[in-house]
Amino acid sequence: MEKEEEGQLQFLDIDIYRKMDGSLGHKIYWKPTHINLYLHQNSHHHPANKQSALASLIHRDKALCNEDSLTQELEFLTAVFKDNGYNTQQI
Repeated sequence: MEKEEEGQLQFLDIDIYRKMDGSLGHKIYWKPTHINLYLHQNSHHHPANKQSALASLIHRDKALCNEDSLTQELEFLTAVFKDNGYNTQQI
């Protein structure tokens, strides 16, 4: 059974946390072992496969994040995909 620690509860891919006003918020939970590697832009995969990796993560963010954490999560994905060789236009 999962237990709340420091005002947070990680369950599946969601981090449920207490806001300052006492209400609950939710955002994506990244495991400590996650290394931010996806299909590199220079790989020999079909361009649609590379684009779908990003599109599926954006869809997950929009489905699982509340409004408070969505911007931060999208900025994180932008940085991760830049590190994987994608330019701003592709992202």
